[in-house]
Amino acid sequence: MRDYELMYIVRPELDEDGVRGAVQSVRTLVEGQGGEIVKTTLWGKRRLAYDVQRMHDGHYVLVALRLDGERVGAVERALRIHDTVFRHLLVVHQGPMPEPDGEIEEVAPEEIAGETPADGEPAPVVSTPSAGGGDDDAEDEELAGAPSASDDEGDE
Repeated sequence: MRDYELMYIVRPELDEDGVRGAVQSVRTLVEGQGGEIVKTTLWGKRRLAYDVQRMHDGHYVLVALRLDGERVGAVERALRIHDTVFRHLLVVHQGPMPEPDGEIEEVAPEEIAGETPADGEPAPVVSTPSAGGGDDDAEDEELAGAPSASDDEGDE
C-alpha cells in the first residue's frame, strides 16, 4: 500500500449535508477498493481558477489515504463518473502522512495561504517598493517617450 493525496471538488449547489454525503460517498468508494482514509480536510467553498462545466466555484476536499497501486485506476474511474465530484486529482503523497484522526477537519479560509474564499472578501493586496527606489511616477514619465512595438516609425 502506498500513501496518496486526493483533492476533489464537489458541486457548488450542495449544502453542508450534501457535501458531507459526497465525502462519505468518496470514503465508501476508496474503502470499497481496499483503501484506508487517513485524514479528510474540508477547505470549504472556493472560487475556481476558471469555469468548469459552467460552474464558478465548488467545495474543495483534501483526503490523505493509503491504497494499493493497482487500485488507483479503479478509484479514478469511479470518481470520473461520480454524481457530485466534478474534478479530482490523485497523486502520490510526499513526506510524512498526517496522524489519523477519523474526524473530518474543516479549515478556515484564512489558513490556506494565498487563497480567497468564493463567498468572502479578497485577500488584501500588499505592495512592495520596486528595485529602482520606488519613484514609479518618474519611471512612467521616462517610458512615455520611448517608442513602442506598435509605432510605425522605422517601418520603411
